[in-house]
Amino acid sequence: MGMFRKQPKPDRPGDWIQPAQMISQFGGPGGPGARPVPARLRPVNAAGHGDWLPGAVRLAPGSLLWEPDTGVDADPVELAAAMVLPTPAQSGRQAMVTGLQTPAGLFQLEFDPVLFEMSQELVAEEAARRAGPTADPGAFSPPAG
Repeated sequence: MGMFRKQPKPDRPGDWIQPAQMISQFGGPGGPGARPVPARLRPVNAAGHGDWLPGAVRLAPGSLLWEPDTGVDADPVELAAAMVLPTPAQSGRQAMVTGLQTPAGLFQLEFDPVLFEMSQELVAEEAARRAGPTADPGAFSPPAG
């Protein structure tokens, strides 16, 4: 029966997941509904690389917050506005590590760099969408009166 039944094409634009559909599932950082993405983080300083710290990244409108796992002695790090640094390839292929410069310092995140940048765009777009339309300072306004 199901063998000849017409199946919808999954690549129609109406079938794509929109950013708002995905982010609306998330609450605020650490709040109910926020779905963590496991990711290890390590600090980078003049002495070299620190130890990998287990934790998770939580997505929320305007926020990509890395939080350490329970029992890990580390502070949460906000990554939404972090600058992605070039990471050298290892063994002829791109490493699954994203170098980041944040106000809290330099870090490496065990996260695909392309996926990380897409996540940054997603949370920024959703924050802007929820903030509503803003006045364009360059827009023409006719004189009053």
